[in-house]
Amino acid sequence: MIAQFGGPGAPGAPGPAAGLPVPARLRPVTTAGRGDWLPGALRLAPGSLLWEPDGGVGGASVELATATTIPAPGNRPGKHGTLVDLVTPDGRFELEMDPVLFGMSQELVAEEAAKRHGSAADPGAF
Repeated sequence: MIAQFGGPGAPGAPGPAAGLPVPARLRPVTTAGRGDWLPGALRLAPGSLLWEPDGGVGGASVELATATTIPAPGNRPGKHGTLVDLVTPDGRFELEMDPVLFGMSQELVAEEAAKRHGSAADPGAF
């Protein structure tokens, strides 16, 4: 199945360029250790891979479209899947998601943004 971004007026599109949310847990990693897992969802849109906490969950949204993946030895299992170690301008995080799927999601939002801006995406940027 190939993800389709909804455009303005697209049937079933929740926003002008947003896709359906993908449930994903995220936790901050600091020098003091790993924080609690925060339930939330990834929202894909051209140029954006935004993680947002579920309603009532304390935590700020984190943009992951340009996050750098930190190599980890082998697949590290989480409670519900493998983990992706990330560095963003907002700090370090662990995302409970298959690393290959996360990388493909980053490429997808970058390519869609490039199409809408009339330039070719740079697949080597990630």
